[in-house]
Amino acid sequence: MNDLLRNLSQSERMEAVLRMLETRDYVQVAELSQAFVVSEVTVRSDLTELARQGLVARIRCGVRALERGHSEVGFDLRLRLEVDRKRAIARAAAAMVNEGEAVALDASTTAYYLALELRSKRELVVVTNGLLVATALADAPGITVLVTGGMLRLSAMSVVGDFGADVLRTTRINKGFLGARGLSLSRGLMDLNPDEVRIKQEMADACEQVYGIFDGTKWHRSALLAFVSVEELAGIITDSSAPSDEVEAWRAAGVNVISVDPGPREPPPLRPRDLRRAVRNDEAVG
Repeated sequence: MNDLLRNLSQSERMEAVLRMLETRDYVQVAELSQAFVVSEVTVRSDLTELARQGLVARIRCGVRALERGHSEVGFDLRLRLEVDRKRAIARAAAAMVNEGEAVALDASTTAYYLALELRSKRELVVVTNGLLVATALADAPGITVLVTGGMLRLSAMSVVGDFGADVLRTTRINKGFLGARGLSLSRGLMDLNPDEVRIKQEMADACEQVYGIFDGTKWHRSALLAFVSVEELAGIITDSSAPSDEVEAWRAAGVNVISVDPGPREPPPLRPRDLRRAVRNDEAVG
């Protein structure tokens, strides 16, 4: 627990709780109240909302991880955070993709929304390590999906490892669109997991142009590992909540920062296809 957990929005607190439950069996109201510097009433409201969404189980004085494999809830919750901003970013990114190109998408939630926007494109090749990104494009006519091989990371619904790196080393891609957990003018775009960072680096190396895609909440964050330097970035697509002074600093460093305004609130997207249920259905048919 540290000062980074102060002054968070409800959605950010909820995400932080789920991150804690990736390595712990349970968390308590009192410790969350102290960590977030909010009242226990506020914490209970957050936990009630998490339980209502089926992401945690309530216990006395706190919540526990779901026995069905709590690590898989990370992507599902993040997909529902800052939805309008991510959709606006995805639309702007999709407008930069020409039919007939090859593009790389990582396993970020913003890349998932970008995949939905790309469904109407034709003669497109999409290279991704994101299973749900690939699923979103699986039945799109005119789009060929290439999924990198490797080890499954359930929490991110991604595939990582040297198998994927081998594919990317022999592939030339026009544009890459990569999410990030944080950014720095001295280090570039950053993420937390070493395996995810490695595959992002390989994707960036295979692309002629690399774009960061992330909403305004990421501009105040840092992370452990860098995967794309400032010099390697063709641009960043973000939303209007990004701090203007930092945006201008990146522009001064030669990075084209595109800032978009979220449109009117839209109905929530369909939930990503349940891959495990699909596998069971396919086996039953076979």
